Amino acid sequence: MAKSSSKRKETGQATKQTKKQVAIGRKEARQNRIILTGVAILIAVVVLVLAIGLIQELILKPGKAVATVNGVNIRSDDYRDLVTYNRYNHYINISNLQDSLDQLQASPEENEFLISFYEQQLSQLQSSLPLLPQDTLDELIDSELVRQKAEAEGLSVSADEVEETINEDLRRILSPAAQEPLTSTEQLPTPTPVSQEQVDELYSTILDNMRLTDSSFRKIVQRNLLRDKVQELLANEVPTTGLVVDLQLIQTETEEEATVAKERIESGEDFAIVAQEVSTDTVTAENGGNLGWVAPGQLSGRYGEDLEALVFSSEVGTLGMVESNGMYYVIRVLDRDENGPLPTEVLTPRQNSALSDWLEEQKASPEVQIERLLEPEQIPPDPFAASQGF
Repeated sequence: MAKSSSKRKETGQATKQTKKQVAIGRKEARQNRIILTGVAILIAVVVLVLAIGLIQELILKPGKAVATVNGVNIRSDDYRDLVTYNRYNHYINISNLQDSLDQLQASPEENEFLISFYEQQLSQLQSSLPLLPQDTLDELIDSELVRQKAEAEGLSVSADEVEETINEDLRRILSPAAQEPLTSTEQLPTPTPVSQEQVDELYSTILDNMRLTDSSFRKIVQRNLLRDKVQELLANEVPTTGLVVDLQLIQTETEEEATVAKERIESGEDFAIVAQEVSTDTVTAENGGNLGWVAPGQLSGRYGEDLEALVFSSEVGTLGMVESNGMYYVIRVLDRDENGPLPTEVLTPRQNSALSDWLEEQKASPEVQIERLLEPEQIPPDPFAASQGF
């Protein structure tokens, strides 16, 4: 019985010690909670700062606009990639020109003209490098206008078209240049087919050299292909007919010579014979002064505005005389067609410049809203300059 009482006494003492320890434990627990809460808050702040930094670097900064076109943003990362791409091609052109110059310098006296020409081209390329970032911004603005036009016309470029274009260009680089046989019986060896593995290897090397990702390069190719499609669309819309006249002319250096030539024709002499005897125009003299069918805008560059004005205001069959560009002319319009086929010399340049003309019209239109937002810190550093010695 005494033994049981002793056990209860020890248990009671243990109970009192446990309560005291509990009190102390509670105090320590509160302190630990405060510490843990502080650590948790600190960790949360660090994570938030890192997250904000990542969002800034990976989302906000790349997506920041360098320009807007009709409310559509041109992204900073697209601008950065195109600047890098254009710089790379710029330096390639400089390097190729320099190599050509080095080869020509082996015989400077024989190649004096070419050396001078290449040196001018090289100087122009080098001096245009500082302007490249701004030129690239203009290029992207043009590309966005093209994209909006393509979208309105239902034009697009597929991923397959981009892939095909890249592969064709790479295979062209890898394939040896086609050679013409020296004789009709000569057999040229069949070129070795280029494997896809070779194409992929070259593509990877080019991307590394340009310092671009695959997706960035494909975007650039896609924009160029879309530009080609819109150019073709606009070229097909260029009118192929318009005002044309069938023209004869005689060119002389003095007014007296022109007057005498005009009087001879009025007296009954054949225009063609007088032109062959008198005209100093090397384009038409041997052909009896016959220039053929011409359209407005075709004459002013060679003969001057005054001649062109007279030609397109003259009645068919009548003779006219005018001073233009320091020379004197006798002209006769043989025929006139208000809706005749335009000469190839007029139509082809108009078709070739269809896209550039349209872009100029768009940028001059008050209905097109363009805002340039490029900031100096958005211009990427030039990774190629050091290796090129610039």
